[in-house]
Amino acid sequence: MLLIDATMTAISTHGFSNLTLTKIAGLVGLTAGTVNFHFLTKEALLLSTLKHVAEEFEMTVARAIAEADADPARQLAAIVEASLDDEVTEFKKVAVWYAFMSEASGREDYRSICGDRERNYALSILNACEAIISSAGKQRKLNAKAISQAICGLINEIWQEILFEGSGYDRDQARQQCFAFLASIFPWCFSMPVPTEVLCEDNLQENLTYTLPSWVYHNSDFFELEKENVFLSSWQLVCHTGDIRNPGSYVTFELFNERAFAIRTDSGAIRAFHNVCRHRAHIILGDEEGQCRNKLVCPYHGWTYNLNGERIAIGFPSSFREHDPAQFGLIPIDCEIYLGFVFIRFRSEGPAVAARMAPLENEFKAYATENMSNLDSSNGFWSRTVNVNWKNAVENFLEDYHFFMGHKGLSALMSDEYDREPFETDVARLSHKMRDKPGANWSVERYHQMLPDQAHLPETMRRRWTYYALYPNTFFDLYPDKMDFFQILPVAPGRSVLRGRSYGLASGDRLMKAVRYLNDRINARVQHEDNRLTEAVQHGIVSSSYQGGILSDKEILVKQFGDYLKEKIPEATSMTKPTSPVFATTGQGGNRR
Repeated sequence: MLLIDATMTAISTHGFSNLTLTKIAGLVGLTAGTVNFHFLTKEALLLSTLKHVAEEFEMTVARAIAEADADPARQLAAIVEASLDDEVTEFKKVAVWYAFMSEASGREDYRSICGDRERNYALSILNACEAIISSAGKQRKLNAKAISQAICGLINEIWQEILFEGSGYDRDQARQQCFAFLASIFPWCFSMPVPTEVLCEDNLQENLTYTLPSWVYHNSDFFELEKENVFLSSWQLVCHTGDIRNPGSYVTFELFNERAFAIRTDSGAIRAFHNVCRHRAHIILGDEEGQCRNKLVCPYHGWTYNLNGERIAIGFPSSFREHDPAQFGLIPIDCEIYLGFVFIRFRSEGPAVAARMAPLENEFKAYATENMSNLDSSNGFWSRTVNVNWKNAVENFLEDYHFFMGHKGLSALMSDEYDREPFETDVARLSHKMRDKPGANWSVERYHQMLPDQAHLPETMRRRWTYYALYPNTFFDLYPDKMDFFQILPVAPGRSVLRGRSYGLASGDRLMKAVRYLNDRINARVQHEDNRLTEAVQHGIVSSSYQGGILSDKEILVKQFGDYLKEKIPEATSMTKPTSPVFATTGQGGNRR
C-alpha cells in the first residue's frame, strides 16, 4: 500500500512522462530494486495503482447505495455524496485517474479498468433516475437517460475543477450545486439548498457553533424519524421504587403508541410489561398508578395474569381450541433500577442506564436518592401539556444563557456562574451555587436563610443546585433539601407533555417542610417562565425568516445535544426541510454543518 500511495503522489507530481521507479521508491525511502522485487515491473505497479483507485471508488459508491436501502431517491443522493467523498476525491487520486484516462486509448488494460468503472457508475445513476421517475407515475414525463448523463457530466466537471484547484476546492459548495440540480429535476424528492449567506453573513465560519436547523422543530416527517431512531430505544423513567413498594403496586407509562407498566412482583422484584392484553389488545391497567391483588385482570374479557405476566386464567376456556398458555403471557420489556429510579425502554438497544450515568454517579449517590420517597403521596405525577417541540424544551433546560434575563427570582438566589459539563455517554451536568447574599425576593431570602445544613452531603454540595440530563429527555434537579425528576415527552412536532414528581429523604422537621415549600414556590415560577419562553421560541422558530442561529460558550450543552441528535438522525445536518416523506429519509439536499 505504501508503494501504491507513493505512485499516486509521484503521478500527481510528475505525470507519466517523467515517472520512474527511482522517484517512486524515493518517496518511501526504498530502492528501485526493492520496488522491482514486489511488482517486477513499473507497468505492474502502475496497473495495481489504477485498480486500487478504481476499486476504492466502486466500493465507496456500492456501500453508499447499500446503506440507502431500496429507496431510489436515497440511493441517488448517496451516489452523489459518495462521488464527492473527501477521501475518494483526494487531489492525488483525481490526478491519477485523469492521467490513466488520457493513456487509456492506447492501452487495452487501462481502457478496460477505466471503462468498467465509468459504465458501472453511469448505470447506477441511470437505474436510480428511472426508479424515481417510475415512482412518480405517468404525470412525470422525463428522460432518465438524459438526466443520468447530465448528472455524470456535472460530477465529471467537479472532478476536473478539483484537478485544477487542488486541495483548496470547496466540496460543500459542489454538493450544493449537485443537489440544486437534483431539486430542479426531481422537486418531489429533493429540496433546493438554502444559500449559505441566508444563515450567516460570514458563510458559516468554522470557528462558530450552530444550532439545529429550524425545520426539525416543526416537521412531521422528522418527528417520525425521532420516534424510530431516538425514542423507542431510549431509557424512560417510570417512577421511583418507593412508588411501587408493595407486591401488586404499579405505575403505568405511555410514549407515542406504546403503553407499559412497572410492577412489584410477589418476590419483591420489579418488572415491566407492555400494557396490552394478549387476547384482543385491551389495556390491562387503566390508572396512572395503583394496587392490584395478586393478579392482573383485563377488563374486556377477563383474561387474567399473575404479577410475573404469566396467563393464569381466561373466561369460558372451553370456547377456545387447545393452545399453550405460556405463549400468551404479557410481553416483558427492558427494566433497570438505577439509584432508586425505575427505567424502561421499548427496544433493547444501546448501553444500560448505569453505564450512561457512570460519569455522574459518585456525586449523584451522595444525595441518597435510593432512600427517598414521594413528597406528596396524595397527588399523582404532575404533568402539563405545552405547545413546544420537545427539543426546544430540552435546549432551554441545558443552558444558563437565559438565566439573567428569563429568571429574575432564581438569579436573586443563585450565582451567575454555572458549571457546564458534557460527557461522552450522552449525559450532562449543569450546576451553580447559592449567592452569599441573596437578592430582594421574599421566597428567595427565606429559603437562603432557613436552609438547614445537610450533613449527609459533601460540604461543597450543601448550598448548591445541580441539574443532570440523561438524553434524550430525562432530567434530575438535585437540591440540598429534595430532588425533582421530569421528562419532556413528545406528542406532536409542536406539542409536548412535561411529567415529573418530587422526592426527598424522610424528615418530620417542620423547618425542612417550610424550606421545601419555598423551593417549590421558587421553581414553580421558574417553570412558568420557562414555559412562556419556550412557547415564544416555538412561535419564532416556524418563521420563514429563521433557518438557524449560532451558540455562545454558555450553550455548550445545547451543542452536545445537537450533536447527539445528528448522530441519531443525520438528516438534522441539512439546513433545508424535506418536501416529501421520501426525502425525509435521505439525509441529503441542503447545506451541511
